[in-house]
Amino acid sequence: MKLAILAQAYLFDKTAPINGTLVQLYNLTQGFKSKNIDVNYIAVTKDTTKPKDEIIEGVHFYWIQARPGMLGWKKTMNDYRSILNEVKPDAVYVRGRNVMQYVAGTYAKAHNITYVWGTNGDDSAEFNKNVKRLRESGKSILKKAFLYPIKAYEDKYINKGMKMAQSVVNQSEEQKLATKKHLGKSGTVISSYFFMPIQKIETKENVILWLANLSKVKQPELFVEIIKKIKVSDWSAVLAGGTNVASYQTHIDELSAGTIIKTLGRVDFKASFQYYNRAKIYINTSQPDADGLPNAYIQSWLSGAIVLSLHHDPNQWMKTHNIGYCSNGDVNKLALKLQELIESPDMLSQMSANAKTFAKQQFSNDSIIESYVKLFQQNA
Repeated sequence: MKLAILAQAYLFDKTAPINGTLVQLYNLTQGFKSKNIDVNYIAVTKDTTKPKDEIIEGVHFYWIQARPGMLGWKKTMNDYRSILNEVKPDAVYVRGRNVMQYVAGTYAKAHNITYVWGTNGDDSAEFNKNVKRLRESGKSILKKAFLYPIKAYEDKYINKGMKMAQSVVNQSEEQKLATKKHLGKSGTVISSYFFMPIQKIETKENVILWLANLSKVKQPELFVEIIKKIKVSDWSAVLAGGTNVASYQTHIDELSAGTIIKTLGRVDFKASFQYYNRAKIYINTSQPDADGLPNAYIQSWLSGAIVLSLHHDPNQWMKTHNIGYCSNGDVNKLALKLQELIESPDMLSQMSANAKTFAKQQFSNDSIIESYVKLFQQNA
């Protein structure tokens, strides 16, 4: 089978950001390759030294040079189409909300192949999301008026692309319900997949970890607030994540000064494993709609770190399997739970063991990839 993955970027491209969608696409690519699928990964890059195409780790990459301007994405759509015509895939896969959904949908319809779309958040299937974000932003009225037609134009393609998917893959039951509500489609819940590279096992330390993109929707300020609320003597905290806004990094550094928190800035994906392996507790402070099933949860659980979350407990796994805690938006409750676990090493150790067992069964088994393959073969 020949599969085309339409992606906005590639995780290990030096010009690309690190985000959950790219992490999952990398992991899935490794899983598909292990099943002898001919994987063709089509992505945009800002690296002008990239060739038109190349083979990396057994995967055929096709590079599209980023187009400048506010409508650069529109011109890029034609580049994706041209490469699809060259590759001639048997199935096409897109993850997350973007205009490639429309490219995938129109190509799949014209060539009678399968188009599978993967959601990456509870609000993925909402229509006109770019316009909604613009309205809720802090931009001036004049700037909103200028940007509105551009965002609405982009939303038009995304809306149509979502409707064209023959199959929708959801990360959780919550996403499945939201997809049915907004899109009228019944999704298939397939767990996120995590390709496990060979790595040195670190000794767990008394470390509390926060690792994500440094942004307002991830609310790192609340992590600092939580750490300031607890009393510890032999624990440390790490706040890691990159941002392109230097003033925001400075703001977080200043908030963390004088606490047990060490700020690290951007951490590459491969380097992130050492921090999850060392930490005993991972904390998520994202806004309610900011995350689906964070890859950070999976990396934490696989390493034996438990997860404390302000808002997100996908499928209520934390409660059901005793692998973490969700405070449902209450910062004080989260701080109290953190204090309790720090003072209860036996409880923490048991939850850590639970997390490892659960994660290996849930996220690192071949049945996940096999479920995708069945969807890709629908029109075969």
